[in-house]
Amino acid sequence: MTDILFGNNNRPVLKLLAKRSLKARRNTIAVLAILLATLLFTSLFTIAISLQTAMQESNMRTTGTSAHAGIKRLSWEEYERLSSDTGVKDSGYSIIIGNAVGDKFNKTPTELRYSDETYAELTFNTPDTGYLPEQKNEIATSRIVLAAMGLPDEVGTQMELTFITDTDTFSDTFTLCGIWDGDAVAYRQTILLSKEYTEQVAPVIHGETDGTTPPVGTGYIDAVMMMPTAWNIEKQALDVTSKYGLDERVSINDAYQTATVSFSSMLPLVAGIAVIFIAGYLLIYNVFYISIAQDIRFYGMLKTLGTTARQIRKIVYRKAIKLSLMGIPIGLLLGWPIGRLLLPAIVNMLTDDIRVVTTVNPSIFLVAIVFSMITVLISCQKPAAMAAKVSPIEALHYVEQAGGKKKDRRSKRISTVMMAKSNLGRNKKKVTIVTLSFALSIVLLNSVYTYVTSFDFDKFVADFSLTDFTVSDTTVINSYAPYNTANVSQDFIREAERLNGLEDIGNVYLWTSKQPLSKHDLTKLQELAVSSRDIANELGNYRVRQEHGVNVYGLDDFPAEYVRVLDGELNMEKWRAGTGVYVTPLRMMSDGSLCLYQPGDKICVQQLDGTNKIYDVLAVVDIPKALETPLQVDMGLDYIFPTNELLGNMVSADQPAMKTIFNVDNEYQLATENWLKNYTTNTDTALDYLSKVTLRQTFDGMINMYRLVGGALCAILALIDILNFINSMMTSILSRYKELAMLQSVGMTGRQVKQMLMIEGIGYSALGLICSLLISIVGSLTVVRMMGAELSYFTWHFTLLPVFLCVIPLVLITAFVPLVCYNKMAQKTVVERLRIAE
Repeated sequence: MTDILFGNNNRPVLKLLAKRSLKARRNTIAVLAILLATLLFTSLFTIAISLQTAMQESNMRTTGTSAHAGIKRLSWEEYERLSSDTGVKDSGYSIIIGNAVGDKFNKTPTELRYSDETYAELTFNTPDTGYLPEQKNEIATSRIVLAAMGLPDEVGTQMELTFITDTDTFSDTFTLCGIWDGDAVAYRQTILLSKEYTEQVAPVIHGETDGTTPPVGTGYIDAVMMMPTAWNIEKQALDVTSKYGLDERVSINDAYQTATVSFSSMLPLVAGIAVIFIAGYLLIYNVFYISIAQDIRFYGMLKTLGTTARQIRKIVYRKAIKLSLMGIPIGLLLGWPIGRLLLPAIVNMLTDDIRVVTTVNPSIFLVAIVFSMITVLISCQKPAAMAAKVSPIEALHYVEQAGGKKKDRRSKRISTVMMAKSNLGRNKKKVTIVTLSFALSIVLLNSVYTYVTSFDFDKFVADFSLTDFTVSDTTVINSYAPYNTANVSQDFIREAERLNGLEDIGNVYLWTSKQPLSKHDLTKLQELAVSSRDIANELGNYRVRQEHGVNVYGLDDFPAEYVRVLDGELNMEKWRAGTGVYVTPLRMMSDGSLCLYQPGDKICVQQLDGTNKIYDVLAVVDIPKALETPLQVDMGLDYIFPTNELLGNMVSADQPAMKTIFNVDNEYQLATENWLKNYTTNTDTALDYLSKVTLRQTFDGMINMYRLVGGALCAILALIDILNFINSMMTSILSRYKELAMLQSVGMTGRQVKQMLMIEGIGYSALGLICSLLISIVGSLTVVRMMGAELSYFTWHFTLLPVFLCVIPLVLITAFVPLVCYNKMAQKTVVERLRIAE
């Protein structure tokens, strides 16, 4: 492009001018500003992408598949129709056989299947040694299963195995033909059998299915699918499965972050990028704005020589690009190692089960470069426009002036405070930028502190354990079906009752039964169907069945203390006497708040001897999740009785408990933890436990992770703020070089100049703190509370402690920097400075 009528090639001249402009001044702070912005982008993108990759891999290992979606319990014809659909890129299937049984599998639940190659690959069951079963009695499994069985991981090993299906129990000897590592975090381990053997013990289901299957699902097909893209998997999968009436059975792999796309899921990423961008913008904009102000006479002279506004803008942008070419590569080189160093600590704080995956994905560096360049170019836009608009006369006589209308001169006593205040008012834009820069890091620090200190440990553990220790069958503790909800024996309970330091102990018993629906119940369901589509859909079924599934609990006094009343009163006297019952809402219907019974109603419960007993409904209550069975049945209605009413009347008097909960004195917590670990490992391997000690470690690790990431981000932003302030003060003093020399020449002492500059610096900190205070209050009341509302263990606490803690260090820094700048300037005499200014 040319800028005069007849055209000329002025690019070499513009390059030369930009190059000489760079050489004319030290650009250390400008390069450092770009470097820090790039470092911030690179390190955070490294952490974010690597952590996302690690967590995605961990979630895939936990769910047991890398497939986009899966559908359970299909017939062979249904699978064939689905797999041939053009909307499915690839698919695989397995045939369910049964579950391995025996003491060796108590802590290692293991299922048996036949699998094709695609299913094996997508479920991490492809052998790294050997091959998938081909001959009838060949078998393939993980090293975890082999270790649990006490067998060597060698192909050709003979394995004796007992397993159950929905119809029978089988025992046979197999030859090991394939081995893979397996994942300890997986829902359950897998043993693969041959197709020939599967056809013998679990022939595949044909015809149409409705999703209801026997407990194991022997003979049914589980399918996995890969969609054309990983973007919005849920919509793609539902579009395909709805054609065949299977959309209600599809499950989406939540390990893919793009499985479902919504504004709320993208908000954290957008917010994080915005914070980094604003921080980089404030710093780089200020650096270039001040640089333009320093070189304003240079641009004015270029204007005098005929340089156009467009050419001046080009010079500014070329200068910015050359500085970026120095700052961005160094930022990339430093940012990736910093992210790499922080990542293992963050992963270890989250969990021990996530493998550290440090990706060198080129997209990290590409995105960091793009964002850094965008930040630089946007930051240069206004300074370049300022340089382009200046007239030669204004440029040659440029001195920072106060904005706004001139005020009438009045006789006032001159003081260093008044002069500092006047200096701050000279360039309101620069003051605003530095103030916002200070505020950004302080507001972020206060927000992170408020967010982390609002995490509530009691709420965090409420879903897992209300007491120091919870003991149950390993299937209940680890939530894998089929659940054994009656396996805490009286032998264990008696030993637990003899523990040193025991404070409270109690048991939770469970009976899952079918209870009759009276005419009153059916009438009430019809009323509820008006407001509940779920109940309306099932109403006809209940009228035919005349019964419904109910979880019936028996609670000792200690766990009964945790029951929370929703409606009515906890009449413990009538409840313990066996004449009353507590009930829950219909938690599987609509929003879980609808109630079939109200206080004062009566219910009929079948007894062990075949008779029915009438109970008064005393209250509608909520059972804490930590006391519940993992599996809700039917409408999600529970009956709650005292233990002595359940045992011997509705179930056998010697039925084992589902859970035992107890507290011990703090002095004996570690000893009790070790006793439980030994008991569940050596005495009764079918039991497992939850401990507040281990839950506390998990909770603390999560908090430390937030502190580390938030603290690192705040530290980098604080460094940016300080550099911004140093640059502002240095250039402010340099631009007033002659002015300060003249003040001293007419009698102002060096002490007074230093005092004025220090007050001016402290003014920046005061404005920054006031701005931080106001924004922190608004941010805490809105953004922090909104983010915390997504967490079940968040209890918002308002605090401004970090803001007040920043007062002293900020004041010291803003007072010290002007002092250093002045001392450097004062190395020359007043006369020398006046001559240089000329």
